[in-house]
Amino acid sequence: MSHTMNKLKKLVCLTTAAALIFVLAGCGAVSEQEPGPVPGNTSPGGKEMLPLQYMPAAEVELEPDPPKYEDISLELMHPPETGEIRFNKDLAILDAFAGFIRERFGIELDERWKVFIHWYDGDETTGMAEFLYTIGEIDTNRSVIFQIEDDVAVRVYYKFLSSVTDEEDLLERVRLFKERYEQERLQLRDDEHMEEETFSYVYYYGTDKLVYCYNAFFSYSDLGVINNDWGTQCFIGKKGEAAFFGISGGMKS
Repeated sequence: MSHTMNKLKKLVCLTTAAALIFVLAGCGAVSEQEPGPVPGNTSPGGKEMLPLQYMPAAEVELEPDPPKYEDISLELMHPPETGEIRFNKDLAILDAFAGFIRERFGIELDERWKVFIHWYDGDETTGMAEFLYTIGEIDTNRSVIFQIEDDVAVRVYYKFLSSVTDEEDLLERVRLFKERYEQERLQLRDDEHMEEETFSYVYYYGTDKLVYCYNAFFSYSDLGVINNDWGTQCFIGKKGEAAFFGISGGMKS
């Protein structure tokens, strides 16, 4: 898929208000195939090489159930658009959101939660604010998202707010995964320029899946567009092992 240059930083989780809810991994979901073994290439450093491949999404396997939602009327100070930042209780602009989450869901936000605010239009009349729970460097699908219209939150979406998991086990699985594997990197042509590479880990409550994702965002010098058709996605198993969903793109020559 290709995107204009000025949309690179907004590729993270945005399509439409309905589609973005809890599609939190940044590189889609799995196919309906069962995970298979990792091909046996080895990096120069002796680690097992994760092959470069693109995984089209079949999000239903990771997120089979839609989020719950409620229509609300929560007046806001006009929140500025942000990148993905850690929640900070000293940011007064977040007070209304944090108060609602505390009163409605009994959750006290802290630095474990990420915040992402985005406006869909240039006049900043319609947008969203997402609060995403994290476990160290692992994102999760435990989240609260507010739909905003004219500085009023008119709807709130939420999922897995009371779910728990063994967080230390997840962190250990990621540690073992990083210790064992190295990611094959995209080899660019002369007319291509690397804009950004992202590495992420996402845990899905409900389906109990831990997913690794690598994406390469690169541009074509003559066209001025961003391409992110190359990446890697896999499960992380109970002992940190990688299991792929089935290669659908092949290697780039």
